[in-house]
Amino acid sequence: MEKNSVFSQDILKRERALRLDGAMGTQIQRFNLTEEDFRQGLPVSPTRDVKGDNECLNLTRPDVISSIHKAYVEAGADIIETNSFGANALVQQDYGLSSIAPDMAFAAARLAREAADTAPRKVWVAGNMGPGSKSLSLVADFIRPEWRPYGFDEVAAAYEGQARALIEGGVDLIIVETCFDALNAKAALFGVQQAKPGFPVIVSVSVSGSGGRALTGQSLEAFYTAVSHAPLAAFGLNCSMGVEGLIPLIRSLGSWCPAPLVCYPNAGLPNAKGGYDESPEVMASHMVELDGEVNLYGGCCGTSPEHIHAMPTLRSRIAPPTGKRLVLSGLEMWNMGDGPITVSAAAHVRKAADFAGMMEREEYEDALYAVSDKLATDGASLLEVNLDGLPDTPALMERFVRLIQSDPSVSTAALLIESADMETLVQGLKNAQGKSLAGPLDPREAGFAEKAATLRGLGAAILVKRIDDCARAIKALESVGIPPREIVFEDMLKVS
Repeated sequence: MEKNSVFSQDILKRERALRLDGAMGTQIQRFNLTEEDFRQGLPVSPTRDVKGDNECLNLTRPDVISSIHKAYVEAGADIIETNSFGANALVQQDYGLSSIAPDMAFAAARLAREAADTAPRKVWVAGNMGPGSKSLSLVADFIRPEWRPYGFDEVAAAYEGQARALIEGGVDLIIVETCFDALNAKAALFGVQQAKPGFPVIVSVSVSGSGGRALTGQSLEAFYTAVSHAPLAAFGLNCSMGVEGLIPLIRSLGSWCPAPLVCYPNAGLPNAKGGYDESPEVMASHMVELDGEVNLYGGCCGTSPEHIHAMPTLRSRIAPPTGKRLVLSGLEMWNMGDGPITVSAAAHVRKAADFAGMMEREEYEDALYAVSDKLATDGASLLEVNLDGLPDTPALMERFVRLIQSDPSVSTAALLIESADMETLVQGLKNAQGKSLAGPLDPREAGFAEKAATLRGLGAAILVKRIDDCARAIKALESVGIPPREIVFEDMLKVS
Protein backbone atom coordinates (compact mmCIF):
# COMPACT_ATOMS: atom_id res chain seq x y z
CA MET A 1 0.00 0.00 0.00
CA GLU A 2 1.45 3.36 -1.03
CA LYS A 3 2.12 5.81 1.77
CA ASN A 4 0.49 8.71 -0.09
CA SER A 5 -2.73 6.87 -0.93
CA VAL A 6 -6.05 8.49 0.06
CA PHE A 7 -8.31 6.80 2.60
CA SER A 8 -11.67 5.65 1.27
CA GLN A 9 -14.34 3.05 1.93
CA ASP A 10 -12.58 0.81 -0.60
CA ILE A 11 -9.61 0.51 1.79
CA LEU A 12 -11.93 -1.26 4.25
CA LYS A 13 -13.23 -3.66 1.61
CA ARG A 14 -9.89 -5.35 0.99
CA GLU A 15 -9.33 -8.97 1.96
CA ARG A 16 -7.74 -8.25 5.35
CA ALA A 17 -9.65 -6.25 7.95
CA LEU A 18 -7.66 -3.28 9.26
CA ARG A 19 -6.55 -3.08 12.86
CA LEU A 20 -7.30 0.02 14.91
CA ASP A 21 -5.32 1.04 17.98
CA GLY A 22 -6.49 0.78 21.60
CA ALA A 23 -7.31 3.06 24.50
CA MET A 24 -5.67 6.42 25.01
CA GLY A 25 -7.02 7.41 28.45
CA THR A 26 -6.01 4.30 30.35
CA GLN A 27 -2.57 4.44 28.74
CA ILE A 28 -2.14 8.02 29.92
CA GLN A 29 -3.03 6.87 33.45
CA ARG A 30 0.02 4.61 33.45
CA PHE A 31 2.27 7.70 33.51
CA ASN A 32 0.90 8.88 36.89
CA LEU A 33 0.85 12.48 35.72
CA THR A 34 0.17 15.40 38.04
CA GLU A 35 -2.00 18.50 37.71
CA GLU A 36 1.16 20.38 36.74
CA ASP A 37 1.77 18.02 33.81
CA PHE A 38 -1.64 18.93 32.40
CA ARG A 39 -1.43 22.65 33.17
CA GLN A 40 2.14 23.88 32.75
CA GLY A 41 2.71 25.51 29.38
CA LEU A 42 -0.91 26.05 28.38
CA PRO A 43 -1.27 29.37 26.51
CA VAL A 44 -4.30 30.36 28.65
CA SER A 45 -5.09 29.76 32.30
CA PRO A 46 -7.75 27.11 33.07
CA THR A 47 -10.64 28.04 35.35
CA ARG A 48 -10.48 24.75 37.27
CA ASP A 49 -8.19 21.73 37.75
CA VAL A 50 -7.41 20.10 34.42
CA LYS A 51 -5.92 16.78 35.48
CA GLY A 52 -7.88 14.29 33.38
CA ASP A 53 -8.48 16.76 30.55
CA ASN A 54 -6.26 14.61 28.37
CA GLU A 55 -6.30 16.92 25.36
CA CYS A 56 -4.16 19.40 27.33
CA LEU A 57 -1.28 16.94 27.08
CA ASN A 58 -1.01 17.50 23.33
CA LEU A 59 0.35 20.94 24.28
CA THR A 60 1.99 20.32 27.67
CA ARG A 61 3.37 16.75 27.45
CA PRO A 62 3.52 15.82 23.76
CA ASP A 63 6.21 13.27 24.61
CA VAL A 64 3.64 11.20 26.52
CA ILE A 65 1.15 11.18 23.66
CA SER A 66 3.81 10.45 21.04
CA SER A 67 5.10 7.49 23.02
CA ILE A 68 1.59 5.98 23.16
CA HIS A 69 1.08 6.41 19.42
CA LYS A 70 4.43 4.81 18.66
CA ALA A 71 3.66 1.87 20.95
CA TYR A 72 0.44 1.20 19.03
CA VAL A 73 2.22 1.43 15.69
CA GLU A 74 4.80 -1.08 16.94
CA ALA A 75 1.95 -3.31 18.13
CA GLY A 76 0.63 -3.56 14.57
CA ALA A 77 -2.13 -0.93 14.35
CA ASP A 78 -3.04 0.06 10.80
CA ILE A 79 -4.92 3.14 12.06
CA ILE A 80 -4.03 5.24 15.08
CA GLU A 81 -6.47 7.73 16.61
CA THR A 82 -5.57 11.24 17.68
CA ASN A 83 -5.77 12.29 21.34
CA SER A 84 -8.66 14.66 20.62
CA PHE A 85 -11.80 13.01 22.04
CA GLY A 86 -12.83 16.22 23.82
CA ALA A 87 -10.84 18.78 21.80
CA ASN A 88 -13.79 20.93 20.87
CA ALA A 89 -14.95 24.30 22.14
CA LEU A 90 -18.06 23.10 23.99
CA VAL A 91 -16.31 20.33 25.92
CA GLN A 92 -13.36 22.57 26.78
CA GLN A 93 -15.74 25.28 27.94
CA ASP A 94 -16.00 23.38 31.24
CA TYR A 95 -12.30 24.14 31.83
CA GLY A 96 -12.25 27.68 30.46
CA LEU A 97 -10.16 26.44 27.54
CA SER A 98 -12.55 26.84 24.61
CA SER A 99 -10.24 29.30 22.87
CA ILE A 100 -7.45 26.75 22.56
CA ALA A 101 -9.57 23.73 21.62
CA PRO A 102 -8.50 24.04 17.94
CA ASP A 103 -4.84 24.16 19.08
CA MET A 104 -5.38 20.94 21.03
CA ALA A 105 -6.91 19.23 18.00
CA PHE A 106 -4.23 20.45 15.60
CA ALA A 107 -1.44 19.35 17.94
CA ALA A 108 -3.16 15.97 18.38
CA ALA A 109 -3.18 15.46 14.62
CA ARG A 110 0.46 16.46 14.22
CA LEU A 111 1.62 14.06 16.96
CA ALA A 112 -0.25 11.12 15.44
CA ARG A 113 0.83 12.07 11.93
CA GLU A 114 4.48 12.08 12.95
CA ALA A 115 4.17 8.65 14.56
CA ALA A 116 2.41 7.25 11.49
CA ASP A 117 4.86 8.76 9.00
CA THR A 118 7.90 7.32 10.76
CA ALA A 119 6.45 3.79 10.59
CA PRO A 120 8.07 1.36 8.12
CA ARG A 121 4.64 0.64 6.61
CA LYS A 122 1.45 2.49 5.80
CA VAL A 123 -0.35 3.68 8.94
CA TRP A 124 -3.46 5.84 8.71
CA VAL A 125 -4.35 8.63 11.14
CA ALA A 126 -7.95 8.99 12.32
CA GLY A 127 -9.07 12.23 13.89
CA ASN A 128 -10.97 11.26 17.04
CA MET A 129 -14.12 13.23 17.86
CA GLY A 130 -16.14 12.24 20.93
CA PRO A 131 -19.91 12.59 21.35
CA GLY A 132 -19.75 15.78 23.41
CA SER A 133 -20.93 16.11 26.98
CA LYS A 134 -24.51 17.27 26.30
CA SER A 135 -27.29 15.50 24.39
CA LEU A 136 -29.37 17.30 21.78
CA SER A 137 -32.21 14.78 22.18
CA LEU A 138 -32.39 13.86 25.87
CA VAL A 139 -34.39 16.02 28.25
CA ALA A 140 -32.06 18.17 30.36
CA ASP A 141 -34.75 19.75 32.57
CA PHE A 142 -37.99 17.86 33.23
CA ILE A 143 -39.73 21.09 34.21
CA ARG A 144 -38.87 22.44 30.75
CA PRO A 145 -38.68 19.32 28.56
CA GLU A 146 -38.23 21.41 25.42
CA TRP A 147 -35.09 23.13 26.79
CA ARG A 148 -31.59 22.12 25.70
CA PRO A 149 -28.27 23.53 26.97
CA TYR A 150 -27.06 23.83 23.36
CA GLY A 151 -28.71 23.85 19.98
CA PHE A 152 -27.76 21.99 16.81
CA ASP A 153 -25.95 25.01 15.36
CA GLU A 154 -23.70 25.42 18.40
CA VAL A 155 -22.79 21.73 18.47
CA ALA A 156 -22.19 21.60 14.72
CA ALA A 157 -19.98 24.71 14.90
CA ALA A 158 -17.88 23.14 17.68
CA TYR A 159 -17.44 19.98 15.60
CA GLU A 160 -16.60 22.04 12.52
CA GLY A 161 -13.81 23.81 14.38
CA GLN A 162 -12.49 20.52 15.71
CA ALA A 163 -12.67 18.81 12.32
CA ARG A 164 -11.01 21.72 10.55
CA ALA A 165 -8.07 21.66 12.98
CA LEU A 166 -7.70 17.88 12.69
CA ILE A 167 -7.76 18.00 8.90
CA GLU A 168 -5.26 20.86 8.81
CA GLY A 169 -3.09 18.80 11.14
CA GLY A 170 -2.98 15.97 8.61
CA VAL A 171 -5.49 13.27 9.55
CA ASP A 172 -6.65 10.83 6.85
CA LEU A 173 -10.17 10.31 8.18
CA ILE A 174 -12.35 11.20 11.14
CA ILE A 175 -13.99 8.85 13.64
CA VAL A 176 -17.01 10.19 15.52
CA GLU A 177 -17.03 7.67 18.33
CA THR A 178 -18.83 6.55 21.47
CA CYS A 179 -21.99 8.12 20.04
CA PHE A 180 -25.06 7.96 22.30
CA ASP A 181 -27.35 10.40 20.44
CA ALA A 182 -27.93 10.30 16.68
CA LEU A 183 -28.73 14.01 16.63
CA ASN A 184 -25.29 14.81 18.07
CA ALA A 185 -23.80 12.51 15.44
CA LYS A 186 -25.71 14.32 12.70
CA ALA A 187 -24.36 17.62 14.01
CA ALA A 188 -20.84 16.16 13.87
CA LEU A 189 -21.33 14.96 10.30
CA PHE A 190 -22.68 18.38 9.36
CA GLY A 191 -19.65 20.03 10.97
CA VAL A 192 -17.20 17.79 9.10
CA GLN A 193 -19.02 18.50 5.84
CA GLN A 194 -18.69 22.23 6.48
CA ALA A 195 -14.99 21.84 7.24
CA LYS A 196 -14.22 19.74 4.16
CA PRO A 197 -16.99 18.32 1.95
CA GLY A 198 -16.61 14.62 1.23
CA PHE A 199 -13.97 13.96 3.90
CA PRO A 200 -14.15 10.30 5.03
CA VAL A 201 -15.96 9.75 8.34
CA ILE A 202 -16.67 6.71 10.50
CA VAL A 203 -19.52 6.75 13.03
CA SER A 204 -19.26 4.38 15.98
CA VAL A 205 -22.02 3.95 18.57
CA SER A 206 -21.85 3.04 22.24
CA VAL A 207 -24.84 0.97 23.33
CA SER A 208 -26.23 0.94 26.86
CA GLY A 209 -26.88 -2.79 27.13
CA SER A 210 -27.11 -6.13 25.37
CA GLY A 211 -30.36 -5.01 23.71
CA GLY A 212 -28.30 -2.84 21.40
CA ARG A 213 -29.86 0.57 21.99
CA ALA A 214 -28.19 3.94 22.37
CA LEU A 215 -28.64 5.90 25.59
CA THR A 216 -31.55 7.80 24.00
CA GLY A 217 -33.41 4.50 23.50
CA GLN A 218 -32.85 4.44 19.76
CA SER A 219 -32.21 1.10 18.05
CA LEU A 220 -29.02 0.56 16.08
CA GLU A 221 -31.04 0.22 12.88
CA ALA A 222 -32.72 3.56 13.53
CA PHE A 223 -29.40 5.19 14.47
CA TYR A 224 -27.74 4.04 11.27
CA THR A 225 -30.73 5.21 9.25
CA ALA A 226 -30.45 8.66 10.86
CA VAL A 227 -26.83 9.10 9.74
CA SER A 228 -27.01 7.16 6.46
CA HIS A 229 -27.32 10.34 4.36
CA ALA A 230 -23.59 10.82 4.87
CA PRO A 231 -21.15 8.79 2.75
CA LEU A 232 -19.83 6.87 5.76
CA ALA A 233 -16.52 5.08 5.45
CA ALA A 234 -17.80 2.67 8.13
CA PHE A 235 -20.37 2.29 10.89
CA GLY A 236 -20.30 0.18 14.02
CA LEU A 237 -19.75 -0.13 17.76
CA ASN A 238 -17.14 0.79 20.32
CA CYS A 239 -16.79 0.93 24.11
CA SER A 240 -20.04 -0.44 25.63
CA MET A 241 -18.79 -3.80 26.91
CA GLY A 242 -16.34 -6.56 26.06
CA VAL A 243 -16.05 -8.45 22.78
CA GLU A 244 -18.41 -11.21 23.92
CA GLY A 245 -21.23 -8.73 24.49
CA LEU A 246 -20.79 -6.99 21.14
CA ILE A 247 -20.48 -10.08 18.92
CA PRO A 248 -24.27 -10.70 18.66
CA LEU A 249 -24.89 -7.02 17.91
CA ILE A 250 -22.19 -6.91 15.23
CA ARG A 251 -23.62 -10.03 13.60
CA SER A 252 -27.06 -8.47 13.64
CA LEU A 253 -25.68 -5.31 12.03
CA GLY A 254 -23.86 -7.43 9.48
CA SER A 255 -27.10 -9.00 8.30
CA TRP A 256 -28.38 -5.73 6.82
CA CYS A 257 -25.96 -2.78 7.13
CA PRO A 258 -24.55 -1.82 3.70
CA ALA A 259 -21.59 0.10 5.16
CA PRO A 260 -18.30 -1.49 6.25
CA LEU A 261 -18.41 -2.40 9.95
CA VAL A 262 -16.12 -1.35 12.78
CA CYS A 263 -15.89 -2.91 16.24
CA TYR A 264 -13.55 -1.88 19.04
CA PRO A 265 -14.81 -3.00 22.46
CA ASN A 266 -13.52 -2.51 25.98
CA ALA A 267 -11.24 -5.02 27.67
CA GLY A 268 -14.26 -6.68 29.25
CA LEU A 269 -16.67 -5.06 31.69
CA PRO A 270 -15.30 -2.69 34.36
CA ASN A 271 -14.53 -4.14 37.77
CA ALA A 272 -15.65 -2.71 41.13
CA LYS A 273 -12.89 -0.08 40.95
CA GLY A 274 -13.68 0.95 37.38
CA GLY A 275 -10.71 -0.89 35.90
CA TYR A 276 -10.64 -3.45 33.09
CA ASP A 277 -9.26 -6.93 33.70
CA GLU A 278 -9.61 -8.82 30.42
CA SER A 279 -6.15 -9.91 29.32
CA PRO A 280 -4.81 -9.51 25.79
CA GLU A 281 -4.97 -13.28 25.29
CA VAL A 282 -8.59 -13.62 26.41
CA MET A 283 -9.72 -10.63 24.36
CA ALA A 284 -7.94 -12.00 21.30
CA SER A 285 -9.59 -15.41 21.74
CA HIS A 286 -13.00 -13.75 21.57
CA MET A 287 -12.04 -11.45 18.70
CA VAL A 288 -11.44 -14.52 16.50
CA GLU A 289 -15.22 -14.92 16.36
CA LEU A 290 -15.43 -11.71 14.32
CA ASP A 291 -13.45 -13.22 11.45
CA GLY A 292 -15.29 -12.20 8.26
CA GLU A 293 -17.75 -10.10 10.30
CA VAL A 294 -15.97 -6.71 10.41
CA ASN A 295 -13.78 -4.48 8.26
CA LEU A 296 -12.01 -2.63 11.08
CA TYR A 297 -11.38 -3.73 14.66
CA GLY A 298 -9.37 -2.72 17.70
CA GLY A 299 -9.82 -1.83 21.35
CA CYS A 300 -11.43 0.81 23.54
CA CYS A 301 -11.35 1.36 27.31
CA GLY A 302 -8.76 -0.68 29.19
CA THR A 303 -6.96 -1.97 26.09
CA SER A 304 -3.24 -1.49 25.54
CA PRO A 305 -0.60 -2.04 22.87
CA GLU A 306 -0.35 -5.57 24.24
CA HIS A 307 -4.03 -6.14 23.48
CA ILE A 308 -3.66 -4.80 19.94
CA HIS A 309 -0.54 -6.91 19.31
CA ALA A 310 -2.33 -10.06 20.51
CA MET A 311 -5.32 -9.58 18.23
CA PRO A 312 -5.66 -12.09 15.37
CA THR A 313 -5.64 -11.23 11.70
CA LEU A 314 -9.24 -11.15 10.48
CA ARG A 315 -10.77 -11.38 7.04
CA SER A 316 -12.92 -8.47 5.93
CA ARG A 317 -16.70 -8.66 5.86
CA ILE A 318 -18.49 -8.38 2.53
CA ALA A 319 -21.35 -5.91 2.98
CA PRO A 320 -24.80 -6.41 1.42
CA PRO A 321 -25.83 -3.87 -1.23
CA THR A 322 -27.71 -0.70 -0.36
CA GLY A 323 -31.48 -1.21 -0.36
CA LYS A 324 -33.69 0.41 -2.98
CA ARG A 325 -36.59 1.35 -0.70
CA LEU A 326 -37.00 4.43 1.44
CA VAL A 327 -36.16 3.88 5.10
CA LEU A 328 -36.93 6.45 7.80
CA SER A 329 -36.52 6.38 11.55
CA GLY A 330 -37.49 7.73 14.94
CA LEU A 331 -36.43 5.57 17.86
CA GLU A 332 -37.16 2.66 15.51
CA MET A 333 -36.37 2.06 11.86
CA TRP A 334 -39.30 2.08 9.41
CA ASN A 335 -39.17 0.61 5.90
CA MET A 336 -41.69 2.60 3.87
CA GLY A 337 -42.18 -0.22 1.34
CA ASP A 338 -43.33 0.07 -2.28
CA GLY A 339 -46.95 1.14 -1.85
CA PRO A 340 -48.58 4.27 -0.40
CA ILE A 341 -46.95 5.62 2.77
CA THR A 342 -49.42 5.81 5.65
CA VAL A 343 -49.15 9.05 7.62
CA SER A 344 -50.76 10.11 10.88
CA ALA A 345 -52.00 13.73 10.73
CA ALA A 346 -52.23 13.95 14.54
CA ALA A 347 -49.80 16.91 14.63
CA HIS A 348 -51.13 18.81 11.60
CA VAL A 349 -52.87 22.05 12.58
CA ARG A 350 -55.17 22.05 9.54
CA LYS A 351 -56.14 18.38 9.82
CA ALA A 352 -56.45 17.91 13.60
CA ALA A 353 -58.71 20.57 15.11
CA ASP A 354 -58.18 19.62 18.76
CA PHE A 355 -54.41 19.66 18.29
CA ALA A 356 -54.59 23.07 16.59
CA GLY A 357 -56.66 24.52 19.43
CA MET A 358 -54.20 23.35 22.09
CA MET A 359 -51.25 24.72 20.12
CA GLU A 360 -52.99 28.09 19.70
CA ARG A 361 -53.60 28.22 23.47
CA GLU A 362 -49.93 27.29 24.05
CA GLU A 363 -50.93 24.05 25.78
CA TYR A 364 -47.97 22.29 24.22
CA GLU A 365 -47.64 19.31 26.54
CA ASP A 366 -51.38 18.63 26.32
CA ALA A 367 -51.02 18.77 22.54
CA LEU A 368 -48.23 16.21 22.77
CA TYR A 369 -50.41 13.85 24.84
CA ALA A 370 -53.18 14.19 22.25
CA VAL A 371 -50.72 13.33 19.48
CA SER A 372 -49.55 10.29 21.44
CA ASP A 373 -53.11 8.99 21.84
CA LYS A 374 -54.02 9.59 18.19
CA LEU A 375 -50.79 8.08 16.89
CA ALA A 376 -51.47 4.92 18.88
CA THR A 377 -54.90 4.50 17.28
CA ASP A 378 -53.72 5.48 13.78
CA GLY A 379 -51.05 2.79 13.78
CA ALA A 380 -48.91 4.87 11.40
CA SER A 381 -45.11 4.77 11.39
CA LEU A 382 -44.85 8.35 10.04
CA LEU A 383 -46.14 11.39 11.98
CA GLU A 384 -46.96 14.53 10.00
CA VAL A 385 -45.92 17.69 11.89
CA ASN A 386 -47.29 20.85 10.26
CA LEU A 387 -47.61 24.06 12.30
CA ASP A 388 -48.08 26.55 9.45
CA GLY A 389 -50.36 29.42 10.38
CA LEU A 390 -49.29 29.58 14.02
CA PRO A 391 -47.11 32.49 15.25
CA ASP A 392 -43.31 32.25 14.82
CA THR A 393 -43.48 28.86 13.16
CA PRO A 394 -39.71 28.14 13.05
CA ALA A 395 -39.32 28.60 16.82
CA LEU A 396 -42.52 26.69 17.51
CA MET A 397 -41.37 23.81 15.28
CA GLU A 398 -38.10 23.64 17.23
CA ARG A 399 -39.99 23.57 20.51
CA PHE A 400 -42.52 20.96 19.51
CA VAL A 401 -40.07 18.58 17.86
CA ARG A 402 -37.97 18.74 21.03
CA LEU A 403 -41.08 17.86 23.02
CA ILE A 404 -41.64 14.91 20.69
CA GLN A 405 -38.14 13.67 21.48
CA SER A 406 -39.06 13.67 25.19
CA ASP A 407 -41.92 11.17 24.70
CA PRO A 408 -40.94 7.67 23.51
CA SER A 409 -44.56 6.89 22.60
CA VAL A 410 -44.32 9.59 19.93
CA SER A 411 -40.61 9.64 19.07
CA THR A 412 -40.74 5.97 18.14
CA ALA A 413 -42.32 7.12 14.86
CA ALA A 414 -40.46 8.80 12.04
CA LEU A 415 -41.43 12.41 11.34
CA LEU A 416 -42.76 14.15 8.27
CA ILE A 417 -41.59 17.72 8.86
CA GLU A 418 -43.98 19.70 6.68
CA SER A 419 -44.10 23.43 5.98
CA ALA A 420 -44.23 25.98 3.19
CA ASP A 421 -41.42 27.83 4.96
CA MET A 422 -37.82 26.67 4.47
CA GLU A 423 -36.62 27.96 7.84
CA THR A 424 -39.33 25.98 9.60
CA LEU A 425 -38.29 22.80 7.79
CA VAL A 426 -34.67 23.37 8.78
CA GLN A 427 -35.55 23.94 12.44
CA GLY A 428 -37.58 20.76 12.51
CA LEU A 429 -34.72 18.70 11.10
CA LYS A 430 -32.16 20.23 13.46
CA ASN A 431 -34.15 18.83 16.38
CA ALA A 432 -35.23 15.42 15.05
CA GLN A 433 -33.15 12.50 16.30
CA GLY A 434 -34.08 10.11 13.52
CA LYS A 435 -34.29 10.35 9.75
CA SER A 436 -37.27 12.45 8.68
CA LEU A 437 -39.14 13.17 5.49
CA ALA A 438 -39.24 16.95 4.84
CA GLY A 439 -41.05 19.24 2.42
CA PRO A 440 -42.96 19.65 0.25
CA LEU A 441 -40.68 21.38 -2.24
CA ASP A 442 -41.98 22.64 -5.59
CA PRO A 443 -39.83 21.62 -8.59
CA ARG A 444 -41.12 24.64 -10.50
CA GLU A 445 -39.69 27.13 -8.03
CA ALA A 446 -36.21 28.64 -8.26
CA GLY A 447 -33.63 26.98 -6.04
CA PHE A 448 -35.53 23.69 -5.86
CA ALA A 449 -32.44 21.45 -5.99
CA GLU A 450 -30.44 23.70 -3.66
CA LYS A 451 -33.21 23.66 -1.04
CA ALA A 452 -33.41 19.89 -1.30
CA ALA A 453 -29.64 19.63 -0.84
CA THR A 454 -29.90 21.71 2.35
CA LEU A 455 -32.55 19.39 3.78
CA ARG A 456 -30.56 16.34 2.70
CA GLY A 457 -27.48 17.71 4.47
CA LEU A 458 -29.51 17.58 7.68
CA GLY A 459 -30.37 13.94 7.07
CA ALA A 460 -33.82 14.15 5.47
CA ALA A 461 -35.51 12.39 2.61
CA ILE A 462 -37.32 14.85 0.34
CA LEU A 463 -41.08 15.34 -0.10
CA VAL A 464 -41.85 16.83 -3.53
CA LYS A 465 -45.02 18.37 -4.93
CA ARG A 466 -46.46 16.31 -7.78
CA ILE A 467 -45.94 17.81 -11.24
CA ASP A 468 -46.49 16.44 -14.74
CA ASP A 469 -42.79 15.92 -15.38
CA CYS A 470 -41.69 13.94 -12.33
CA ALA A 471 -38.66 12.56 -14.16
CA ARG A 472 -37.31 16.08 -14.48
CA ALA A 473 -37.67 16.65 -10.74
CA ILE A 474 -35.90 13.38 -9.97
CA LYS A 475 -33.07 14.28 -12.35
CA ALA A 476 -32.65 17.67 -10.68
CA LEU A 477 -32.36 16.05 -7.26
CA GLU A 478 -29.97 13.38 -8.52
CA SER A 479 -27.71 16.22 -9.73
CA VAL A 480 -27.20 17.25 -6.07
CA GLY A 481 -26.61 13.70 -4.84
CA ILE A 482 -30.12 12.67 -3.78
CA PRO A 483 -30.95 9.15 -5.02
CA PRO A 484 -34.47 8.30 -6.27
CA ARG A 485 -35.21 6.12 -3.21
CA GLU A 486 -34.94 9.28 -1.06
CA ILE A 487 -37.61 11.14 -3.05
CA VAL A 488 -41.34 10.99 -2.20
CA PHE A 489 -44.09 12.72 -4.17
CA GLU A 490 -47.10 14.04 -2.26
CA ASP A 491 -49.57 11.68 -3.90
CA MET A 492 -47.60 8.73 -2.50
CA LEU A 493 -48.82 9.65 1.01
CA LYS A 494 -51.97 8.21 2.53
CA VAL A 495 -53.36 9.92 5.65
CA SER A 496 -54.68 7.47 8.23
